[in-house]
Amino acid sequence: MMNLTQIQLSDLKIGQPLPHNLVDQNHAVLREQGHIFKTPDELRNLPVEKIFFQCKENQLNHNKPNDYPALFDFNDMQLKVGDKLLLKPQSNASSLCFSKNGTCMVTVIGYIPQVTLMVSLPAAEQMAGGAFVEGDQMQANLFNGQNAFSFRVFVDYVIKHPFRCLCLSFPKHINGQIIRKSRRIRTEIKARANVTDAQILVTNLSISGAQITLQDDLGLKLNEKLELSFELRCEERNISMLLNMNIKSSNVKSNLLFCHGVEFINLNTEQVSALRSFVHQEIVKDPSVVI
Repeated sequence: MMNLTQIQLSDLKIGQPLPHNLVDQNHAVLREQGHIFKTPDELRNLPVEKIFFQCKENQLNHNKPNDYPALFDFNDMQLKVGDKLLLKPQSNASSLCFSKNGTCMVTVIGYIPQVTLMVSLPAAEQMAGGAFVEGDQMQANLFNGQNAFSFRVFVDYVIKHPFRCLCLSFPKHINGQIIRKSRRIRTEIKARANVTDAQILVTNLSISGAQITLQDDLGLKLNEKLELSFELRCEERNISMLLNMNIKSSNVKSNLLFCHGVEFINLNTEQVSALRSFVHQEIVKDPSVVI
């Protein structure tokens, strides 16, 4: 027996064969099993909004859309001068010791196709240990506003004069993930509210709202207002946030934690910029945080 499993456009992977026939709600085949999408535009130009995988019942748990990786080429990243890359040394980069979480942020200076990718040297405060050594292997992460990308490169040259930069090997094998427009991410941010002294945990966050979790019942009804304060860690600095919000949903988890979905209201330009920067930064670090 064949079943239809509805999927989102973001579930489809570029560069990998479809695990099942792709059909519309009338069972008409849009793309056959094994078809490979080559560009993001090809995905966006699918003729219908509702799409489904057509598969046998016993295959539903074996070939889910997220089980196959997405492969991109360099042009898909739309890399620009000034874009930020997050670098993380791999096992053979023993000479390096980045501070904090073992990563550092660099800026794209330029590239020569199939030859080299040039980036700035990290700021001194991001480094704690030896300098870069030619031959070091790095994992680079990039988020371009729509997709999160990851690829491995080697340090070809370390240049300190007349300007400081790294010449990296040109990316060849690029993995990617299509990120939903809402870009809500998992977090564990401690917060305080104006209606209780209990500690609150922000368990997911976007530029428009969040989910907050606590052990006490706030006693607030839907659409009642709340003021929440917390800190965001953005590029080695703390940003204090004091946000007004409405309660949009409430429920109690099985472990007796109270969860509330909140919507931010009356955000100013600085608050929107801080939230956007933080979400962007966390996706670059780890694309799997996207919900």
